[in-house]
Amino acid sequence: MLRFSLFLLLILSVSCSPKLSSSFVNDNYQNREYKRIAIIGVNDRLTSRLAFEKEAVSLYKENGINAVMGIDMFPQNMSQAEQEPENLIKIIKENNLDGIITISLVDVKDEHRYREGNIRSVPVGYYRVGRHIYRRYVTLRESGYYEQTKSYVIEAVLYDLKGELTENQDTWAWTGESALIDPSSLESAANTFCKKLVNHTIKEGIIKASFKNHEN
Repeated sequence: MLRFSLFLLLILSVSCSPKLSSSFVNDNYQNREYKRIAIIGVNDRLTSRLAFEKEAVSLYKENGINAVMGIDMFPQNMSQAEQEPENLIKIIKENNLDGIITISLVDVKDEHRYREGNIRSVPVGYYRVGRHIYRRYVTLRESGYYEQTKSYVIEAVLYDLKGELTENQDTWAWTGESALIDPSSLESAANTFCKKLVNHTIKEGIIKASFKNHEN
């Protein structure tokens, strides 16, 4: 079981409609209403982190969830001292966060997918029926082929930070994963995954807006 102290170390040091391909919920996860959730993209590349954070925050807000970008509270390349559990708990409290979702790339797989060949009609001559002449066609199927693709497995983890926090507190609430096959761009990858993330967590009741929600 993930512990809060482990989470504090991971969120800043690890690089890395539709539904998510896998979803796991903590059996003890009860209170699913959140006042303010921070989205943290776990990535050494700032552009990648910002793309996922912006997209997820925008989609959650459209669904009435008060989400904020983690970069505003947990900047890139925090010092060792800034990553100390005591300081991170202080940041969480000062920003009135009661939940955090981390988004990270956990695996990249090289795969081969078979593509069937195209079917086309080819003229091969003419034939007569009475006084009429018609063109004759045969149907040909082109040979199939294998193409190499990359599968990017992205994981989202929700941490429930309500109440008083301690270093050894069990805060893990939910984990979901989905694979993206050869996304055309960073923006496309962020949009595709974040739509799955938000749709799944809202539809399945994993995250709900608090009636006492407040503005940023």
